[in-house]
Amino acid sequence: MRRRRDWQLVNSDVTFLDDLVLRPVRPWTATIHELLAHLRREGLTSVPQPVGIDGEVEAVRLIPGDSGVDAWQHQVDAEGVRSAARLLREIHDASRGFVPSDRAQWAIPPQPGSDVVCHGDPGPWNMVWEGSRAIGLIDWDLAHPGPAMGDVAYALEYFTPFRSDEVACDTADGYHFPDPPDRRARLSTFASAYGLSTTTGLVDRVIDRQAATITHVQDLAERHIQPQASWVQEGYLDDLRGRLRWSREHRHLFE
Repeated sequence: MRRRRDWQLVNSDVTFLDDLVLRPVRPWTATIHELLAHLRREGLTSVPQPVGIDGEVEAVRLIPGDSGVDAWQHQVDAEGVRSAARLLREIHDASRGFVPSDRAQWAIPPQPGSDVVCHGDPGPWNMVWEGSRAIGLIDWDLAHPGPAMGDVAYALEYFTPFRSDEVACDTADGYHFPDPPDRRARLSTFASAYGLSTTTGLVDRVIDRQAATITHVQDLAERHIQPQASWVQEGYLDDLRGRLRWSREHRHLFE
């Protein structure tokens, strides 16, 4: 008989216990643990090591480093952009051999043209950083089989970034750029480091991915999944539509 670990979440959806990260179990958690175990077997230390599921709590090993709000400062220079792109490519390549079980569940349904398992949310905040080097990718709840370019486009939205100069240079609660970023150069840097031979069509890919994000958030909210349900109630879809509109109106900054 398995001994219960009695992990508990205390006043938060996420609790840290020694080197463990404890989070609520979702319908797709078991599938994500299978995926993470596969990636670890492929030799990756850049994804969390799954420890187990106990009742309504999952546990993975903490990857030490800066993430969340502390991550933004590390992606400002070109080396941060290159490092993030190389990390994403390494993880994508390792995911190609993953065969999910018949009972697999995903927060986002498998997408047409799937060639990897996408992380689904590979922004700077979900990467773990040592200086300007991205060493880990965490928070895999939105992982799903999909085309690799879906993740690339999502990452480009934030690393380029597809945002106004005002937002990009907001050091209080933004991207921490001291001056307006050279968006064309950053887009090209990411694409090259990921292994793409051209940037042709990437702006359209990002715009399409922004539209898909609206659909994904709305779908999760309609299924009463948190935090998306609260986001929609708070008007987040309007924010996402505004970002999409800005990208369409300012594509000349990237091409």
